[in-house]
Amino acid sequence: MKGLQLKYKNTPKKRRRFNTILAMCFLFVAAALISFAAAEEKPRTAINVGGKKQLFIDKKFIESSRNVELVMNPPYQTGEVLIKADQPWELQPNEGVVYFYSSVLKDKGRVRIWYDLFQQTGSGPYDHLRRVCYAESQDGVHFIKPKLGLHEINGSKDNNVVLPGVIGGCAVWIDPKAPPADRYKTQTKVYPSGKFHMHSSPDGIHWKLSAEIDARGPKDTQTIIFWDKHLDRYVFYGRDKKTASELNIHCRSVRRAEMTDLTDIKNTGLAIWPDETDLATYPMENGKVPVDYYGATVFPYEEAPGVYIMLANAYWHWDKQSDHYAPATFDVRLAVSRDSKQFTRAGKRRPFLTLGPAGRFDSRLVWAMPNPIRMGDEIWIYYAGLNENHQNKLDPAAPGGKRLGAISRAIMRLDGFVSADAPYEGGELVTPAIRFSGKGLELNVDAGAGGCVLVELLDAEGKPIEGFSAKDASPVWGNSLRMPVTWGDKADVSRLAGKPIKIRFVMRDCKLYAFQFKK
Repeated sequence: MKGLQLKYKNTPKKRRRFNTILAMCFLFVAAALISFAAAEEKPRTAINVGGKKQLFIDKKFIESSRNVELVMNPPYQTGEVLIKADQPWELQPNEGVVYFYSSVLKDKGRVRIWYDLFQQTGSGPYDHLRRVCYAESQDGVHFIKPKLGLHEINGSKDNNVVLPGVIGGCAVWIDPKAPPADRYKTQTKVYPSGKFHMHSSPDGIHWKLSAEIDARGPKDTQTIIFWDKHLDRYVFYGRDKKTASELNIHCRSVRRAEMTDLTDIKNTGLAIWPDETDLATYPMENGKVPVDYYGATVFPYEEAPGVYIMLANAYWHWDKQSDHYAPATFDVRLAVSRDSKQFTRAGKRRPFLTLGPAGRFDSRLVWAMPNPIRMGDEIWIYYAGLNENHQNKLDPAAPGGKRLGAISRAIMRLDGFVSADAPYEGGELVTPAIRFSGKGLELNVDAGAGGCVLVELLDAEGKPIEGFSAKDASPVWGNSLRMPVTWGDKADVSRLAGKPIKIRFVMRDCKLYAFQFKK
């Protein structure tokens, strides 16, 4: 033994070989420990979905995929004129028009709309009246304008005005943290002072000025505030007039802020702004931009907790004319978020709500109103439209050369913002590891007549679970918001509840919107 030790000590070549073998053994053991640690970690990193609905709005629930694409699904814009200026107090002394800072709530079995009525009284920038009026409907289509008797207009109180004066529209919301007397809230810029006022009401009809707020930034546009129960604070979205300094541009963007109460606004950064992709759409001069984000309707999507939807109102002005930049029109773009801070553009930036036909009331401007409402198994998005652009240029096709403004609606299926789509040739996607609770699995899916989905459940390593493999799966076909998944005559998956699993969707010619484990 001593000789062997001396031999190795005195032979550099063999000593290097010994050290190499020793190092390899160390690396092998380290790799094994890392692999073991990773295996131990997998159950802890599985996404806990419980029994909540999960949407394919982004790639969170796509670990891998083949021939599947996330597709935005614009709603159907009906083009109906649901509310327009048609009452004596809306047409005199000057004919008014329904403007775009209006809002809607589904409340106590009614659809309630507070609309922005604009009446020009002169040529100056503040020579106008801008009142908030009220209308309601049982079915969301046929609205009445009740004579509330609150404010005198043209010598009479027979009108539906709830906030008089020159007020920059409204954004009505319900504050769950407020006492009953202040449950309804709305905030707006007041003209010509430029102050930012919060009004409150016990019923959405009788309003009082409750606070003058330091908005900590620009006050223009329709601002959004809601109580976020997940963050345990108020969230604010409003105007900003610049983007990141390195872009060296001046533009309108949407900023985000948080509030512990309704006076203390703390900006957290920008939610959406004209980024490099936007700036590359059209060549501009002197640091100008082709598009501004003039405001945004942002809301937590209650059907799927942890999902936030942004309907960004984009103002396009990229074509230089002799006296303005055209087209000076508005459309609506969709963005999605999991934390209310970082938003991802959807649909390859195509319009979510687009302009109506030439001349119609919405041919120059569409503005998504806060907030979309659920009606049965549909989402209704109310929007305001105008056939005059933001440079006061009337659409040449306007019937009779008349400015038109109205409120209409767009309709989409529940959860239908974005879907994971497979083509006719087929495709598949696999989720990351998840943990669920419940007994059965349901899909929101449209497979039409010729498409289908096979659902395979995998263990955390990606191996098919016996009895729940693709060969056991019954094809899912048809079109349903709550399509049950079965494997032969078996639908009960409760023995897998709480364990880390993955879901493999083998799809053909279909749209998959969401999945949910049910009790």
